[in-house]
Amino acid sequence: MHLLAPMLYVALAFSAFVQQYSAFEWNKKSTLNTEDRVELPGVVLEPGVYVVRLREAGDRRSFVELLNHDETQLLATLVAVPDHRVRPDDNSDFTFYDIKRNGPRPIQSWFYTGDLVGLEFVYPKARAKEIAAASGDHVMASNGNKDAVIVAVTPSGKEVVIDEPPTQSARRKPQ
Repeated sequence: MHLLAPMLYVALAFSAFVQQYSAFEWNKKSTLNTEDRVELPGVVLEPGVYVVRLREAGDRRSFVELLNHDETQLLATLVAVPDHRVRPDDNSDFTFYDIKRNGPRPIQSWFYTGDLVGLEFVYPKARAKEIAAASGDHVMASNGNKDAVIVAVTPSGKEVVIDEPPTQSARRKPQ
């Protein structure tokens, strides 16, 4: 019985540590430090430090917040879809579309430290078509509404549906 109490205290202390650690990861907050102008859907960022964090995660689409360096100003709320990579990285990673013209570099995806599944940003359709043509890559696109259909725009401009929002169905009342 004398051994049970110390074991219980150790278990309680360990569970408090685990809960505290997981509380830091729910929003998957990362720092974006850029020396050049970069672009995210609907916003061009000047060189500097920004915070990117997960606001709401979903299986098919998620919402990401972009904030200034001290997190006092919300700059944008972005829609993103799952993206995958083969190997996890020790640091947060931002991937970019490879375009061959001057201007801000468009950010393609954000991977949180150690994750194999990241988030690919959804651009407005007109801008997605420009990026796809310039990069030769597929670009996720939507018409800007958070519940709108998400498509992959091909380099030729073709749109392939990736995610459609759930449809509302009317139910009959039982009689």
